[in-house]
Amino acid sequence: MMGSATLKGCELYYEDVGEGVPILLVPPSGATASTWGAAVEQLTRIGRVITYDRRGYARSPGATVHSVSTHTEDAAALLQHLGTPPAIVVGTSAGATIAVDLAVRHSEYVRAVVAHEAAWRATRHLSTYLQFATLFKIGSRALRGHYGDAADALLRAAYSYREGGSAWDAFPEEWRRVARENGRPTLADFRNSVGNYPSASDLASIEVPVVCSYGERSPDFRVRLIRSLAAAIPTARTAEIRGAGHAAAFDATTEFVRLISDAIADDGLGAW
Repeated sequence: MMGSATLKGCELYYEDVGEGVPILLVPPSGATASTWGAAVEQLTRIGRVITYDRRGYARSPGATVHSVSTHTEDAAALLQHLGTPPAIVVGTSAGATIAVDLAVRHSEYVRAVVAHEAAWRATRHLSTYLQFATLFKIGSRALRGHYGDAADALLRAAYSYREGGSAWDAFPEEWRRVARENGRPTLADFRNSVGNYPSASDLASIEVPVVCSYGERSPDFRVRLIRSLAAAIPTARTAEIRGAGHAAAFDATTEFVRLISDAIADDGLGAW
């Protein structure tokens, strides 16, 4: 089912398919409901999959968002609108930050969180996260108003593998086009998600199970970031996704889906 709902003053576009445990997929920077690939079909075998375009992206028009909290409130409003029981909330990159924040602000809608490579406190490692030459390229293109080109440079770097190359260059052209056309919100997501939000005290208040995952092919500094995030959440554990980098749903779809399935099966017990 496809639809839209006026929530918090924005027409949020969403897709709702399958039955069973609700699984909310929160898209990363430059992505929409339509850029999860085969992960959606695989997830419908285990639950009800809800995807959406975040505020300011594609079919959810509106001003560019400059705070994570706005996206968090939108996610909570969407789950309330759909009348779901507490959901498995899954996010990657900037979407992972939103998923974790949802567990802080609106735990009543969250059964468990799977957060893949949230960039919490990445500002401390920006010289590593994105090399200075890339940062200069992004900044100079944005200053000239070439937001699509700036987003292209940002995402190529963000999706890089430790062995070289980038998942970005292997993405379907349609996915890359969507990111370029939504250059402003893509860049805003980057700025919003690399700081100290949620705060360490916020993270310490989380009571639902959280999986902080990272890719086997991701650079070492990103693994350190994820372990730091997990250490700040009392209910968290870390997990490595084999064969994946930053784009886990694309790189290693079956392993990504298996991690979500395990979160549903465990439901806060056992290995948590």
